[in-house]
Amino acid sequence: MLQQLQQKYANTTGISFSQSDSGLTFIHVANDQAQAKVCVHGGHVCEFQPIGEKPVIWMSEDVVYKEGKAIRGGVPVCWPWFGPHSTDTSLPQHGFARNQHWTIAHIENRANGQTLVELILTETDSSLAIWPHAFELKISIVVGIELEMNLTSTNTGDSPMVVGGALHTYFVVGDIAETEITGLDQTVFDDKVSSEDQIIQKGGVLIDQEVDRVYLDTDTTCVIHDGQNDRNIEVSKSGSHTTVVWNPWIEKSQELGDFNDNGYLTMVCIEAVNAGNDVYELQPKQSCSLIQRIKIGN
Repeated sequence: MLQQLQQKYANTTGISFSQSDSGLTFIHVANDQAQAKVCVHGGHVCEFQPIGEKPVIWMSEDVVYKEGKAIRGGVPVCWPWFGPHSTDTSLPQHGFARNQHWTIAHIENRANGQTLVELILTETDSSLAIWPHAFELKISIVVGIELEMNLTSTNTGDSPMVVGGALHTYFVVGDIAETEITGLDQTVFDDKVSSEDQIIQKGGVLIDQEVDRVYLDTDTTCVIHDGQNDRNIEVSKSGSHTTVVWNPWIEKSQELGDFNDNGYLTMVCIEAVNAGNDVYELQPKQSCSLIQRIKIGN
């Protein structure tokens, strides 16, 4: 597998491949604008770092790369639902796409210096057993000064299907105590920690405890103001009217076996989400896209 990929893309400048000890395949992208790392398992972006900048994407120091297991950190693809299934909580949290082996469909360097990586997932016997729909799920990852991830769902079956999900992005910050997230002022959110609903955000989001908030009816750009690293990370999106902000804090991170104990101090998740009423019902041959764009701002 690795040798075949290396031969196929030998003439594609800046593209290389590696494997974990457990056999997972990684695509490494390096161009004049940025570098990135993508795991074929899960269609999962693990690294993004513009030239001259510190890493933007957070990965757990205790991450486990294993077939069938979700990867802690990076950009998990939650699909075809976000969180617990709406009617059957025995089904996998965040769906099944993040635990599946995807297929590399296309890699190319663009004339503008960016690099495009496309991976595809289609139905399998195991997916049909829990979600009886034929589909094509494609993630198009554009690596440049900005990172763009476009998750496109297509109904390839003959009956309607409802699609939710998320790009569950983990961001690096220097110190969560010196971090503020703006762009959500006056936005209504549901608090999953306190179980309170319909709270109105006042000012920027500051994190000094466990935070799990679902911001509703919002498509605005969020900005992570990272005081320790003296930088702003701009997080924009389309195809989503739900934004989730998450930090597990002390106790929750200790409960997660693949989350290093102090990791909560240097990360925050800003997630582009389709959940609740913000989902798509796709008729046969219909498609929808969920897009997140990330760049270092002024």
